[in-house]
This record gives sequence, structure tokens and C-alpha cells, in this order.
Amino acid sequence: MERLETEIYLRYKQIIESQGIVVPAVGESPTSRRVRMEDLLDRYDAFCFDGYGTLYNRGSFVYDGALDWYTMLRAAGKQMRLITNAASDVDSVLAADAAKRGFAFSEAETISSGSLLKDLCDELRGRGKMVREVYYIGRETGKHVLERCGITAVALDAEPAEPIVAISSAKDTPESYALAVKILKRPGAMLLVLNSDAWAPKIPGDDGVTVREPVSGALSERLRRDSMCVANGGDGCETYYLGKPFPTIWEKVKRSLPEGSRVLMVGDTLGTDVLGACVAGFDSALVVGRNVPADELESDEGVLGIRPDWYL
Repeated sequence: MERLETEIYLRYKQIIESQGIVVPAVGESPTSRRVRMEDLLDRYDAFCFDGYGTLYNRGSFVYDGALDWYTMLRAAGKQMRLITNAASDVDSVLAADAAKRGFAFSEAETISSGSLLKDLCDELRGRGKMVREVYYIGRETGKHVLERCGITAVALDAEPAEPIVAISSAKDTPESYALAVKILKRPGAMLLVLNSDAWAPKIPGDDGVTVREPVSGALSERLRRDSMCVANGGDGCETYYLGKPFPTIWEKVKRSLPEGSRVLMVGDTLGTDVLGACVAGFDSALVVGRNVPADELESDEGVLGIRPDWYL
């Protein structure tokens, strides 16, 4: 992992543990736990999947074998959920986009980080925050998530009435970044991280090599650090993280599943999917070689103190 990536996921883990949630210490590497999806079929009642980097990537790209997993689990009558940190649109659109790739998750089976924003806004408004305008950096369609919560994104050269910045993807420019830092240096500033992913894999090139890139979580951490100033006590802006690995999304997942379900979370990232499964009390399976290069896996597990139950 990149240094900043490591620091971000360790920060996430620290935040989670500060809430009284225990993340089990890793033991010896379970080298015998490299499995195929069919080996897990009878062990679990429900299968939760990360989207980007696990089942598919940008455009119409689908990873080899992913549709086979989906078809097999549907045929077996398993509960299935798409658990995504994408905040690029509302859940109905994210479900429709997955269906275009062959993964027919219903809206009810799709749970995104962006869908958690409304409850957070209700909480903040209950504490006297208006949360009516934000300075937004992300995809244009991500504004649909804001609009559903009664929030307007101000122009990229303007400042919102309250010092609030919302990030859903790393679509910043030098100008928008500088203005976001300025806003976050105001007293009482808040940073809403709608997508907590720090790094993500691009579509593999013709040579089969997967390149990884910093995304919204990395941008948000840079903003948080650069906003530290005298006005906010040197601690930086008040920061709220939505999605994996944090508890709120898992509470929503659990409510959507039959009580007592044996659940497996399948993803490509140690710091969100695997850590998140630990937070939820689910088992986890890591798809190796995408967001965690195979030759860095053991080292990354050791640094983060996180290890999946299975490797795919």
C-alpha cells in the first residue's frame, strides 16, 4: 500500500475501535483458505458483494468469473446484496447500472454509502446545523444524492452559507481543492466523506496489469490535513465518513437480511471490505490481486492487523 493509504485505513480502524468495537487480532496466515466460490456455497446463507474492483469496473467491464459467481448464487437461492461505497448516484440508479453489466440486484438489494447521507443530515439538523448547501467535489450525478437530502451544491467558485464540503470522488482541480481547504478552515467546518474508499483499481491494461489510483478517501484525508489551522483548534474540520468499513452501513445491511443469516462479505480491499466485515460480525473473502497486489498481501495484512477468512 501507499503510505497515505495505510495511514487512512489505520485511522479508520482507530475511529472504529474508539467506538468500542473490537477488531480481532490476526493470527497465522491461513494459506489453506484459498478457495473457489463453490466451496463456500453451503457455508453461508447470504453473500454481500462490493461492486467496483470486485464484480466490475468502469464502463461495461466485468471481471472474469464474476458473473459465474452471481449466476451460481442466484440459482442456489442465496440472499445477495450489493454493498458499495459508490456515492455517484442514488441506489436505484446504481442497481440499474449493475444490471446493465449482468448483475440484476434490485434497489432493495443495493446498499450504498450515499444512501446513508439522509440519516446523517437529519442528525446534524437535530443539532442545529442547517445543512442546506455544500461545496461539492465529485461526479455530476452525485448531486442526485445531495438533492434527495434537500442539499444544494453551490457553484465551484462559490462558498456555501455553512462551511461544509462533501466529497464523493476525486474530481478536484487545483482551484476547487484550494477553495475547499479555505472553506474547511472556517470555524465549525464539516467534511462529509460520501465515499470512504482511499485507493481503487483501474481496469487492467492489455498486459493484464492492474494499476491502482487514489480516490475520494485519499482526497478527503488530504483536505482534512490541509484544513488544520488555529480557527479549528489545529485539529482540522469535523469529519464524517459514510460507508464501509464504518458501522452504520452494516446496521442497514443486517436489517435487510433474515435474522440469523450466515453472511459472507466478498470484496477487494482490506481497509473497507475486510475490516468492515469484522465490524459487522460477518466472515469475509478477499479477491486478491486487484486492490491488494498479491505480492503485498502479507505485508499489508500485518501493517493493518486485518486478515480475511478466505481468499478468492
